[in-house]
Amino acid sequence: MTIMNSIQEEHTPPQVTLQVYHRRLRVAMPSYLENVTEFTDPWDERACQHFIQSYLNEAHDQGIVGMVRAEHDSEYVYLDAAIRYPVVNKLH
Repeated sequence: MTIMNSIQEEHTPPQVTLQVYHRRLRVAMPSYLENVTEFTDPWDERACQHFIQSYLNEAHDQGIVGMVRAEHDSEYVYLDAAIRYPVVNKLH
């Protein structure tokens, strides 16, 4: 049996789709590290997502955090985050 044969995709109106925006942030290293102290590995994607979610919460932004890519040097953390926003499609 294949995966395709074992799945039935269901949709209920109205359908919700997502618009995705990328946010690129440069964060001072101390600020980033201070906000992810609960994570064993500050470079784990979950830590990066946590930081982005905290940023969105402070900005009163209702976006949903998706994948986050991080790079860093000695001074800054560079975050590239996919932020998703639900869009309701009305069926006619």
